[in-house]
Amino acid sequence: MSDYTYESYCSMYCGACSIMKAYQTGVKDPFAEFWVESGAELKCHGCKSDAVFEGCAEFGGCATCTMRTCAREKAVERCLTCPDFPCAMYQPSEKSQIATEMLPHLNTIRLNMMTIINKGMEAFLKEQEEQWKCPDCQTDFSWYTTHCSKCGKDLGDLKPYRNSFDGSIFTMPKK
Repeated sequence: MSDYTYESYCSMYCGACSIMKAYQTGVKDPFAEFWVESGAELKCHGCKSDAVFEGCAEFGGCATCTMRTCAREKAVERCLTCPDFPCAMYQPSEKSQIATEMLPHLNTIRLNMMTIINKGMEAFLKEQEEQWKCPDCQTDFSWYTTHCSKCGKDLGDLKPYRNSFDGSIFTMPKK
């Protein structure tokens, strides 16, 4: 059994998380590099574990995620099973639109939810595990990995979003 939990409360796939992959393998994509430069420790065992990415003093990490906190307080398996879903956290806002533009992996949440609803969690996790492996050598990769760390294959076209991380989201003036 793995020490890592790849299922999240919000429907992100933690198995492709830049922080978790860097912690597991030492290979850092631009998102993980941003956190290293910010002084954060790249350590996480997944959203549903007790060893969750803390972030740094300036920018909170997964440990301060409002969706995670809410789900844990309500003792729900995932947001989809919450009696209050969909709640205000899932309503479009200016802040959420900016976040999904600058952190495009967040755009997969709705698609992931639909897969979980239609196929179940086990099938979703299996699909995600396959999606986040290099098709040539089967090496795992993360959200903003541009090329396979083992064989060098360009991975940009394999993702359901643009393959770039824009760190300016963390330097925006807060409203």
